[in-house]
Amino acid sequence: MPPALETSSPLAPPPGLAVLFGAFARISLISFGGGLSGMLYREFVQTRRWVTEEDFFAALALAQAMPGANVSNLATWLGYKLRGRVGSLMAFLGTLVPPAFLIIFLGAVIARFSGTSSGAIILAGVAASALGISLSMGVRITRRAVRDPICGVVFAIALGSALMHGSIVLIVAILAPVSVGLAYLGLRDE
Repeated sequence: MPPALETSSPLAPPPGLAVLFGAFARISLISFGGGLSGMLYREFVQTRRWVTEEDFFAALALAQAMPGANVSNLATWLGYKLRGRVGSLMAFLGTLVPPAFLIIFLGAVIARFSGTSSGAIILAGVAASALGISLSMGVRITRRAVRDPICGVVFAIALGSALMHGSIVLIVAILAPVSVGLAYLGLRDE
């Protein structure tokens, strides 16, 4: 198993509901084009130390395996972990409501300027930065999840299949039980 990727400092106390809502609202408002899970990781694990890295990555994996928007699933779980049912609701609303108003406003602005060369350059720059954030999160998760050769093989099969086929539902349906079974056997042997 690789060394822990997080520091050993203790977790901070859970935030109040308003602070929790504000944290999700702020992050969701500044994460243009994606990368929200990477920003949530930085805020909740590294900066504020509200959750452990292990809990965050477990939540992210669960959020990605469940139906619905990954970020909404992740926010709901993190809110629940920190403040129970009401925290779950605050996190969900913080993730969705402020950006909804911003999207309406930006939609009007983009519609006005999208046909110009400056508008296309700005949108390409936003997309490139979001891709960079998403890729850095993928590298972090890979370093944490691929702990041994068997995990590496499952990862390589999943990545290769996703790149070749595009649709990952069948891949997850086949590889998730295999991966869970292998992890269970590995934990049982320890």
